Amino acid sequence: MSGVALLAVDIGTTAIKAAVYSADGRPLSVKTAPNRALRPRPGWSEQDMDEVWRAARACIARAVAGSDAANIAAIGVCGQGDGLWALDADLRPVRNAVLWNDSRADELVLDWIQSGVSARLSRICRTSNWAGTAATIFRWLKDNEPQAAQRVERVLFCKDWINLKLTGALATDFSDASIPFLDLEARVYADEAFDLLDVAELKGKLAKPRRAVDLAGSLSPGVAAELGLRSGLPVAVGAIDLGAMMTGMRLADAGDVGLILGTTAMVNVVVAPAPFAGEPIGATICHPFEDRWIRVIAPLSGTSTLDWFASLHRASVGGGEPSEAAKRVSELAREVPPGAHGVSFLPFLAGERAPFVAPQATASFSGLKASSTLADLARAVMEGTAFSLRHCFEATGIERPESTFLTGGGARNRLWCDILANALGAEIVASDASDHGLWGIALIAAAAAGLGDVKTHPPRAEATRKHAPEPRAAAAYDSLFELYQQGVAASQRAWPSQRAVERRLETIRGSS
Repeated sequence: MSGVALLAVDIGTTAIKAAVYSADGRPLSVKTAPNRALRPRPGWSEQDMDEVWRAARACIARAVAGSDAANIAAIGVCGQGDGLWALDADLRPVRNAVLWNDSRADELVLDWIQSGVSARLSRICRTSNWAGTAATIFRWLKDNEPQAAQRVERVLFCKDWINLKLTGALATDFSDASIPFLDLEARVYADEAFDLLDVAELKGKLAKPRRAVDLAGSLSPGVAAELGLRSGLPVAVGAIDLGAMMTGMRLADAGDVGLILGTTAMVNVVVAPAPFAGEPIGATICHPFEDRWIRVIAPLSGTSTLDWFASLHRASVGGGEPSEAAKRVSELAREVPPGAHGVSFLPFLAGERAPFVAPQATASFSGLKASSTLADLARAVMEGTAFSLRHCFEATGIERPESTFLTGGGARNRLWCDILANALGAEIVASDASDHGLWGIALIAAAAAGLGDVKTHPPRAEATRKHAPEPRAAAAYDSLFELYQQGVAASQRAWPSQRAVERRLETIRGSS
């Protein structure tokens, strides 16, 4: 593969990234572009599908222009998962894509939990269904936008939409197709799943899933000319962004664990397929290229908690860009001991989906005193987010490893890495690199083009840091975690009443 280059594209929820890599993993050209989110109403999250394609096309073209395009031998695309990316009979968007983090269908999810539908569905797809899945959103569409629902002829995922524009071919992979219709053991769509969720209309409208390392098609001449590439380049089926990240982190064997501390957080464990053993915590997706599953326990809280807190106090810490404010708030927290002088934080700013599904969940501080400081609260936010990840481990029964790999924006925050190591009681191997998803999908592209096997591809050079737990701090966090669990349990009892009050207030405001 000497001299060969690989084009990788990652369609994130807030940003699009395109990179050209050498075969040994050196980035030759990297470009980013914003991916604009639309918020038509509170709790709604959408994107204009044509706009996403235009932004991706421009970003790819800039990455190609910054490299030797003649050496590019394969293309791989990964992207945000779930949501509803629906096409009509002419393969045109029916409406804006409704994203994975949309909450308009929360009430449907609560009804399914209470009626037992979610528990029955979990026997099939091994996932706790939530508001942002294609099935849930389509079910909402039937009730609220019936004309749009009737026009839906094909349902894709984000990366599949980009691949369709690149190649003209419809394809998806097992990692994206895993939720919520796939019978994971049989690796086929289950009719029962469609029927349970009252979306039988979607049967036959999803592409048959394939391995991520299969070929989706070849780059069409018109698009190739727009991108500055030669036509006919092989394009991989590709994977959900998480699957690409696990590939880039080289986690493919049963027992491998990877943590992601990004906007949201994720605990990812590679497991062998197994018989159903009770309603699962979180989600389960197929590994992109191995006959294994990835248990994904993904709380909705991640670096977004610190970003939110810093945004409230930008003026207090000198203003500037949000990322700079978050950095300065984190520096304040470094001076505070474990336990934040008695202040604790439940990080459910957007509800919760793991280790429990609770769309009505809310965040809260406790232990506030007149002596509490901005630094105490910042430390509590970071600790609460770390306890959320530990809660995921505890709830699943998965044995915590002695060491785990950490990536995402939070991996560059050394204090947060120390807190995580002590809260989990495990060594954190943190990487400052932020391109594991891109590099992973580049490897998948190479395999699809017949340029080598993902597992035997030599590892690239990568700088990492090790954060070992400190015995006294780890012991303190064991006690603090017990208080965190008590706080969660008490809040869970209060959330239904709180939701009822909110509805009453909405009614009063609506009648005034």
